[in-house]
Amino acid sequence: MEIRTHIRLVVAWRIIIISGIISLIYACSYSDKKISHLSGIAPSEHTLLAITPDVSIKVIGDSLNKSYPQLRTGKVFPITGLLRVDGKAYRFMGDDSLRISPLAPLSEDTIGWMGKYSFLYPGKGWELREYDDSLWNEGNGAFGPTKGYYYPAHTLWGAENFYVRRHIKVDNKDVLKNHKVYARYVCDDQIKLFCNGGFLLENGFTHRTKCQRLTDEAVSQIVDGDNVLAAYCRNTGGAGLLDFGLYIENKTYADAEPATLKEMEVQATQTQFIFQCGDVELQIDFVSSSLSEKWNMTGWPVGFLTYQVRTKSEKEHTVEVLFDVDTEWMFGKRKIDSWVDKDWCFVKSDSLYLAMAADETTFSCEDNHIILSQKLCAGNENRGVLLLGYEEGKTFQYSGESLRPLWNKDGTREIKELMMSVGNRYQELKAECNKLDYRWNIKAFQAGNKAFAEQMLPAYRNFISSHRFVLSSDNKLFCFGDTLSNVREAYENFPTLLFFNCTDWMKGLLNPIFAYCEDIYWVKKYPPYDIGLYPIASKQVKLEDCAVEAASNMLMMTTAIVEAEQDFGYADMHWKQLCLWADYLQERMKKMTFPSVGLLDNDDERVKCVLGLMAYHKLVQLKGNL
Repeated sequence: MEIRTHIRLVVAWRIIIISGIISLIYACSYSDKKISHLSGIAPSEHTLLAITPDVSIKVIGDSLNKSYPQLRTGKVFPITGLLRVDGKAYRFMGDDSLRISPLAPLSEDTIGWMGKYSFLYPGKGWELREYDDSLWNEGNGAFGPTKGYYYPAHTLWGAENFYVRRHIKVDNKDVLKNHKVYARYVCDDQIKLFCNGGFLLENGFTHRTKCQRLTDEAVSQIVDGDNVLAAYCRNTGGAGLLDFGLYIENKTYADAEPATLKEMEVQATQTQFIFQCGDVELQIDFVSSSLSEKWNMTGWPVGFLTYQVRTKSEKEHTVEVLFDVDTEWMFGKRKIDSWVDKDWCFVKSDSLYLAMAADETTFSCEDNHIILSQKLCAGNENRGVLLLGYEEGKTFQYSGESLRPLWNKDGTREIKELMMSVGNRYQELKAECNKLDYRWNIKAFQAGNKAFAEQMLPAYRNFISSHRFVLSSDNKLFCFGDTLSNVREAYENFPTLLFFNCTDWMKGLLNPIFAYCEDIYWVKKYPPYDIGLYPIASKQVKLEDCAVEAASNMLMMTTAIVEAEQDFGYADMHWKQLCLWADYLQERMKKMTFPSVGLLDNDDERVKCVLGLMAYHKLVQLKGNL
């Protein structure tokens, strides 16, 4: 008994210390410490624009014009940004151009291509250029279901194993010099790809076209005349699909010189870059509209970047900013629509919207690239804005109902309307975000050091970028990640939301869990670990219940909300569930044994039980005092 009491005291002291730190963070805005400048932090990676979980743009370090930004999945977001000063181009965003031209195009880019194929193992050396495939079957690629499938296949593939040889003629190998060469492919389920017998790549299922750069060694194996791309593909179940080809870099912007990065500032709501482009200084600011506090824009799937040029010289310069987005690279070959609406030039491809002020803006579409450019002059104050919006096509299903996103709760709003609303007041939004950033910056440095600020400030946007906000049928805010209502992920996000005083979002994480548990179909004495995968709330994805962790986390998170609001109302609404979970933890505690020596790990179930029961005890105290 003495040992157990000792362990509880140790755990209690830990939680007291942790609570003290959280309280310090929460109250740090009242400190007398003065911060007179922005932080100058530079995290290893962070969210540039929080738009939607499907399209939120990240950057690694200060590499805005050294490599392409990425989506949360790691997929490249193929945007190039150029500033032309007196005819000379400077690249401030993206890498060298993603424009590519086909050496051997995919089926979706043409009417198909001829290939030799076999369903049986053809023997050693089948992938070599010299191999004799004259007795193989011949068919028109791509290979797969020829009717009713999402991808244009022309020859049926109905076996488990599949071997394909595609002959490619190269008239002059010299055209490949100083150019990147890419293999593009789509497969279901597994692929191994060779070029003239040399191994190129191996990968699993992908329903979207993948692109991988060939190594210099692989490119050197390409010869004048006949070359062979050979693929082995295996179908492990369902429909099989195979398409592959070769593409070469198109150096449309080969003359662009990388702009010189002078300064980078990462704040809570925005990131600022300052580049030197010859005699002209360019400032680029990425702003996430959802983080605005002045206007209720929670969950708005819109972000924007502003640009402004300055020069110290008295000489007048001709300056033009240009943005190039490769929609084929991002979506596959898709239709591009453009129109002008209320002084805004809009472009749409798939679910991605781009917009710039129509005045002085030029739009063009080349090889499935969206190109928007604007002349910067005294007439537009040498500044402008690029708006980005994304419309997720899935409808969220919860308890048999289709729930709308918060931004479109009445079902009448459109993405373009949100974009125009943001665009028409982007300078006010930018000014508001400057004030917010200054406030959060001061708070972060008062609560900790630079390392703390580098962790906390970008976390605000990271949260928005990975969560969706929807409205329940009884008008409660639901906040979901990709795994719906994952209790551990919610628990990990609470310190960030607490720091930024986002109690509504904290409730939004817990509301669907409470609603799920208060439904007549949930009969367990502890909460679920999760309730499904977006966009359908169906059943728990995680195989283990992790019951103690889930119950303890829910009790601790509810306590944090009550203490932050100094109002017991939220806990009172769900008091029956909270008592049920506390009883469950109490029962588990009675069955637990504790070690005679040493301390328990923070993630140990016994520690979680103690923390959960301590949170419940705190709630009981607050119930009588608030």
